Amino acid sequence: MPTIIANGIKQNYELGLPTNGDPSAPTIVCVHGMLIDSLASYYFTMAKQLRDAGMRVLMYDMRAHGNSDRPESGYTVETFVEDLAALLDALEINGPVYLVGNSFGGTVAYGFAERHPDRVAGVAAIESEPTTAEWAEKMAAALHRAAAKLGSFEATAWLTLKFSAHLARRAKRAKKVLDATTFERDIPASRVLTHEQFAAISCPVLAIYGSESELAVQAPLLERHMPRCTSVVLPDLEHSVLVEAPATVLDLLLSWIAEHRLDEIGAGAGASTAA
Repeated sequence: MPTIIANGIKQNYELGLPTNGDPSAPTIVCVHGMLIDSLASYYFTMAKQLRDAGMRVLMYDMRAHGNSDRPESGYTVETFVEDLAALLDALEINGPVYLVGNSFGGTVAYGFAERHPDRVAGVAAIESEPTTAEWAEKMAAALHRAAAKLGSFEATAWLTLKFSAHLARRAKRAKKVLDATTFERDIPASRVLTHEQFAAISCPVLAIYGSESELAVQAPLLERHMPRCTSVVLPDLEHSVLVEAPATVLDLLLSWIAEHRLDEIGAGAGASTAA
């Protein structure tokens, strides 16, 4: 996969063109989760299907993930947001994009939409939440536990038994990131948004949760505060919605994009008629 220098670091990415060759295809930017994740979570679940559906698909490894650079510091959500902005600039992707964020990737997507509203056509967030004060408290506690336990014999054995040896290896890599960088300290120190501030995210939002996830309580909150948010709670699923139900997520995503692209086309036609 190619790499490019953006925001002062090497970023690993893959840009896939729609299989139908449509030059006007919308761009989907896939933003992965934290520490044990990478662009591979999209590569093996929905990237090809999105291209087959006529989308241009950008996947990338966030800093300290996958094959992107791992600087010693610089891990607030604001930095991840500016990494993405710089990557889009470097790749000359100028029009509004659809951001698809899984877990922490959704948090980055919300932050990007708040910071760069003119560059976002819509946000689809899977098992995610914006950077509220409550989020920062949860992140501080979760990262402290991870720094203390990941990589231990007990944690490695449990992850291997319950999930896979591959996940256990990724957990060891995450431990190295936490040991070698300011990640644990920086994430909870990110700029947090009030409900009023994230309510200013005016683009279409699709929020997807598993019914058995502790984050499912975010669904009514987001619908209450975001003017164009639609939430979907999938039954009998926990946090790993993207991995457990990729076909369902793909169907929801494609229907949502089609609906809002029709809205945009209709609005454009109305403006032309009025002119």
